[in-house]
This record gives sequence, structure tokens and C-alpha cells, in this order.
Amino acid sequence: MHLTFANGLFWVSVACCLVAQLFIVRSVLGARHVPNPAAHLPRARASVELLWSIAPAVALVVLLVFTWRAVREHDAARAPSSVTAR
Repeated sequence: MHLTFANGLFWVSVACCLVAQLFIVRSVLGARHVPNPAAHLPRARASVELLWSIAPAVALVVLLVFTWRAVREHDAARAPSSVTAR
């Protein structure tokens, strides 16, 4: 794989998404002060919050796989053929 602008941009984007997702999951799983349940306060639903933080991560992984395949196919199509004409 040749280092091109597109490949560099791809990996920088992957790193940024990974860091952002780690902070999102950390904020959901982190210790928070939860007041005692009261009738006027909504209940904390940690499982729903965790689902809404994991779902984008799964979507990003799927997008990563398809983008990686497209970049590899594009690079393979642009690479000079190793077969020479006789």
C-alpha cells in the first residue's frame, strides 16, 4: 500500500473517530452522581444510553470495512500490472 493523501486522510479519520467513540463510551460508563429516584425525575436508563453509544461505533466499523475495501480495490486498479507484454 502506497502512502497517498487519501490513505493518510482515511487513517487520520479512523483515529479521530476512535478517540471520539472512546470518549463517548467513557462518558456513558463513567461514574455519575445519580439522585435518589423521585416521582418528578425520570429514571436513569444506563442500558439505553450504552446502546446509543455503541450503535454508532458499530456503524463506524461497518463504514470502515467498506471504505477500506474500496480504497484497496482502487489502489489495486491503479497499480501497474506485473505482467509484461512479450
